[in-house]
Amino acid sequence: MKRTITFLIFITAATLVFGQAESPNVPSKPILSLNEILTLLAIILGPIVAVQLQKYLDRNREIQNRKLNIFKMLMASRGATLSASHVEALNRIDLEFSGDKKYKNVIDAWKEYFDNLCIKVETNDSLTIWSVRNEELLANLLFEMGKSLGYNFDKVLIKRNVYSPVGHERIERESQLIRKKLLDVLNQETAISMTIISDEQALAKQTELQTAMLKYYNSKNDEG
Repeated sequence: MKRTITFLIFITAATLVFGQAESPNVPSKPILSLNEILTLLAIILGPIVAVQLQKYLDRNREIQNRKLNIFKMLMASRGATLSASHVEALNRIDLEFSGDKKYKNVIDAWKEYFDNLCIKVETNDSLTIWSVRNEELLANLLFEMGKSLGYNFDKVLIKRNVYSPVGHERIERESQLIRKKLLDVLNQETAISMTIISDEQALAKQTELQTAMLKYYNSKNDEG
C-alpha cells in the first residue's frame, strides 16, 4: 500500500506539475497550480486512506472487544472460579493483554494471582488461607483490568457484590471434596472403608436351609 501511494504521488508530480516546453529555449511551466495538485491528490488518495483508516479502527475495536469480553466473563463468573468460562477467560489474559505498557498492571496482577493458584494446599487450615488470598488477588486483578478498560470499580465491592446461589456453592464445594478423596484413593494414600452388615435371623435361616439341603442330598446318595 505504501508503494502504491508513493507511486501515485511520483506520477502526479512528474506528469502534472511540469508540462512539456514549447521549444528547447522556453522553460517548462506548471500545468496545475498547487491547490489543484493537492485537490487531485486528495481525490486519488482519499478513498485509499479512508479504507486503511477504517481497517485500523475496526482492528483496534476488535482488540478492545476481546479484552472487554475477558473482563466481563471474569466478573460474571467470579463467584464460580472453577467454571469453564472463568478458567477460559483467565487463560486468555496473556494472549490479549500482553505487549502493551498500558496493561502492565493487569499482567502483574494476573501473575501474582496465577502464582497463588499454583500453590499446593496440604491441610484444611492452609486451604482456608489459600482461598482468602485467592479472593483478594482475584479482586485486585479485576480492579486493574477494569481500570485499564475505563471502568471504575471498588475492590471491596468486587469481592462482596457477587451472587452465587447456595446450591451452586455447595455443589462446587462437594465437587472439590469428591475429587480430593478420589485422588487420595488413586494415589493409595487412603482406602475405601467397607462395612459388612450381618442379619442374625437371615443368617440362621440360611444355615437351616443349607442343613436341610445337605440332608436331602445325603439321603439321595444313600438310596443310590
